[in-house]
Amino acid sequence: MQAMTRVQELLEQVKALTPEERAEFWLLVPSAADGDFELSTDWREETQRRVERLDSGETQAVPWVDVKHRLRERIRAHTD
Repeated sequence: MQAMTRVQELLEQVKALTPEERAEFWLLVPSAADGDFELSTDWREETQRRVERLDSGETQAVPWVDVKHRLRERIRAHTD
């Protein structure tokens, strides 16, 4: 078995964060890319709105496993 790469290890650590921590993490990623990546102003504002809604309790994060399940069900419904 091959040892996990640093990126895979980081991904596992990110997965272990709470939804709020993950949202904050993804807000910080672009600034850590040394200028190679930049969110547009619209996306930065949208991301901030989503974090604020999470923080206020107006909305709740949906676990990725649930999102994948729902997507698979929708795809299945359209392909049958």
